[in-house]
Formats: sequence, C-alpha cells, structure tokens
Amino acid sequence: MPEFGFSVANLLAGVVTYTFYILLGAIIANILFSWFPGYPSSSFMQAIYDAVRAVAMPILGPIRSRIPMLQIGGFGLDLSPIIAIIGLSIARSLLLIIIENFIGPVTG
Repeated sequence: MPEFGFSVANLLAGVVTYTFYILLGAIIANILFSWFPGYPSSSFMQAIYDAVRAVAMPILGPIRSRIPMLQIGGFGLDLSPIIAIIGLSIARSLLLIIIENFIGPVTG
C-alpha cells in the first residue's frame, strides 16, 4: 500500500543533512576568503563575505579561542576548520542515528 503525505523522520533527517551542508559550505568559503585578507571591493561580494562570516564565525570562533595555531616554519596553520568539520560530521551522524532509531518508529 503506498504512503501518502510525509514522514516526520524523513523531514528531520533532511533538515539535519541540509543544515550540515550549509555549514560545511560556509566553513569552506570562510577558508577561501581567509586566503585573500583584503575586503571585497564590490558591495555584492561584501554582502557574501559578511554572510559567510556571520554563519561560520559562531562555529569557528570558540574553537579558535581554545586551540592555538600550529606554527610550521614561518607561518601558522589554523586547525579550527578541520576540528569544526569533524565535529559537525559526528553531530550529523549522531542526529541521523537518533532520528532513525527513536523518532522514526514513533512517527511512522
């Protein structure tokens, strides 16, 4: 018998997955923007820059304040994006397991 409507568990799993990819994209864009330290000249690029920083910095800021930069030769390597991506991956996996095993059977 075909199902009509939507599944709450599938909806939550989709929200978790899309949120993960949005945050991952913001972190990667923040990494790319950090390679070019000058502010963008156009207002459109400035708006994108500000939006990416508004999404990524609440995640990266607390990690950066606790984990010092790794000094290699004459430059420093920021490990906070790597730690944030690993943490987001673990959180996504745990949330999907919770949704599949606990919310899915209850909501059908």
